[in-house]
Amino acid sequence: MYQKKHTMKYLLDCWCRKTKAVGSLMVLMICISHYSFAQCPPNIGFEKGNFENWETLKGTIDGGGIISMSAQTPDFFNHIILSADKDGNLNDEYGGFPVVCPNGSGYSVKLGSPTGGRDAHGLSYTFTVPKTSGDYSIIYNYAVVLENPGDHQPFQQPVFSVKVFNVTDNKYVDCGSFQFVAAPNLPGFKLSNAGRPNVYYKDWAPITLKLPGFEDKTLRLEFTINDCTLGGHFGYAYIDINENCTTPITGNVFCTDVTNLTLTAPYGFQGYRWFTEDFSTKLGEKNTLKLNPAPLPGTRLALEITPFPNQGCLDTLYTTVTKSLEPFVFNVISDIDACRKPGVDLTHPDITKGSTPNMNYAYFVDFDESVFITNPKSIIYSSTYYIKASNKAGCTDTKPVNVVVRENPVVRVLSTIAECIPNTVNLLDPALVAGNRSDLTYSFWEDINATKPLLNPGAITKTGNYYIKGTDLFKCSSTEPIYVTITPPPVTVVNNVVACGSLVLSSANIAAGSDPTATVSYWNDAAARASQLLDNSLITNTKKLFVKVTSIAGCSVIRPANITIHPYPDFTVVDPPTVKIPKTINLMTTVPFSQNWRYTYWEDSATTKTLFNPERILKSGKYFVKATSNEGCTVVQPINVNIDDADILPSNIFSPNGDGINDYWLIPLIEYYPESTIEIFTRNGQSIYRSKGYTRVWDGRSNDGSIVPVGVYYYLIKASPRLKPVSGTVTVIY
Repeated sequence: MYQKKHTMKYLLDCWCRKTKAVGSLMVLMICISHYSFAQCPPNIGFEKGNFENWETLKGTIDGGGIISMSAQTPDFFNHIILSADKDGNLNDEYGGFPVVCPNGSGYSVKLGSPTGGRDAHGLSYTFTVPKTSGDYSIIYNYAVVLENPGDHQPFQQPVFSVKVFNVTDNKYVDCGSFQFVAAPNLPGFKLSNAGRPNVYYKDWAPITLKLPGFEDKTLRLEFTINDCTLGGHFGYAYIDINENCTTPITGNVFCTDVTNLTLTAPYGFQGYRWFTEDFSTKLGEKNTLKLNPAPLPGTRLALEITPFPNQGCLDTLYTTVTKSLEPFVFNVISDIDACRKPGVDLTHPDITKGSTPNMNYAYFVDFDESVFITNPKSIIYSSTYYIKASNKAGCTDTKPVNVVVRENPVVRVLSTIAECIPNTVNLLDPALVAGNRSDLTYSFWEDINATKPLLNPGAITKTGNYYIKGTDLFKCSSTEPIYVTITPPPVTVVNNVVACGSLVLSSANIAAGSDPTATVSYWNDAAARASQLLDNSLITNTKKLFVKVTSIAGCSVIRPANITIHPYPDFTVVDPPTVKIPKTINLMTTVPFSQNWRYTYWEDSATTKTLFNPERILKSGKYFVKATSNEGCTVVQPINVNIDDADILPSNIFSPNGDGINDYWLIPLIEYYPESTIEIFTRNGQSIYRSKGYTRVWDGRSNDGSIVPVGVYYYLIKASPRLKPVSGTVTVIY
């Protein structure tokens, strides 16, 4: 039989080629019929990267759980084409599984979104099942994320459903339909640990839709996802269709270079039982049946499949072992030693180097090929994985890969380092990586991915991020950044300071004129490391110190500064002895002589009012002497002066007759009391003379200018408010 089928195929191929020039229309129809054998409807797997031949639907779900949808153009937010090239490294935010089906597909679709709002979205594909010489089946893959409110009725919950509608007979196909209603106990679902609570997800899973007896009938695949009926909870799904619609049992073909055979049953069923054609011998109860050596071509085997409840019908499938002359060489690196970062890319061509070109590969975590590797491009855990190769003839083989994943070393480096122009930074300095494992070797790079080597890591001249990569003996590495700052030194101005007596550093403005954003510190040593002076330090002696000006970037300049402390004049003031008017006091005799400073005399302690004639002080009071050294240091000290009042003793007789002798009444020392009042009275108490200050000396005339007669008169002299009035008699004669 095997030889007959292949002979017929060869003759048909030859007949198609040889009769093209005779009847192109007839030949075209026959050739299409031949090549459509085992082919899927066009773009059913979104292989064109669009929704061609698909119908996209959008609508709502009402409070009673009734969905109303109509055909619309694809909704950018709810009918999303995902590309393996563009989105292959993206994972679902709740489930963490890849958004593109890991079955090797180029495109998948996301239906719905995690927003809620009583929305319903759908996809449908209508096709006619072709006449084939064998079984016809469609394998679709799905992943689901449903939010479970917990307090909703089942008809109110988010739901994902898949249905097959027989358009020809106007009825649904029960064995091809199922639905998931949000609930915490859904089989195969897990609780998400990300985002909102009570979100359950199911990772990618395949379902085989076997279509026996549907030849020439039109069917419609329907995928629907809806939010909850109250609008607050969401549901969405991912969908992909395999582009191989042959018999649902694969692997029944073995090629020239393969001696073993692995039969793979349709996905998505609860139970499997493999038998010989007459059911006399049970061969296995798993999803796969591994036979080594392979049975003879023409051997027919039976498979009984049991679906999950409400997800299909019990069925029996048959497959016939055939052999292909197509070359099939499948090589796999059996042992891989790798690091957790970046992990192992099992899809890399080097893993299967030397294998027959243009084969398709699938990746599994188990020997039975029932669980896809979530992300075969990034294996980060040690285990044995399985790579399944298949060619266009349908030959398959699966081989294990033992992957040992080692932890990347922890590498610690200083986060920042600063230096000043013209200095450079040496990244080779062992201090930068102190504390790390001794077995690490280091390399230096311009980028975090360590693709651009740093040409001169020992002399960095530019500010920027650089990267130090530490690699252990297993070639595992980690890369850490170090930020290098190379800046101009801060503007630094250091002023020598001269002070008298002592100086507080913070008030000296030694660095006045330097960069105002920089910090200033004071040190006793030139390296500015050993002995720092506090800002409030009191300097009492002349000394040399060092000023360190540090910019915000950490760049410092150290310069010396001289602080000169001159002494204050040191002298003692002796208050002069008390004298009585009309004697005066010479303040210049109250201080000692000195060649190191000079004296000045003042009326006030602030030395703003100069004291004139300090050598002849006429009145009591506190005066001030300021000593100024040759270096400009000054000391002000007070001098207390006491001058007692004069004795007021006027003459008791005078003769105002104009002879030039004793013509005026004299009051000795009254001129020292310019504010005094003098008044003369007759015996009867009549005032005949009055004067404020004795500027108008009494010449014997009364206030009206008349000459007073000879006689005795009385006087009252008030020299000062602080002195008692002086009174007595004066005799006027002519």
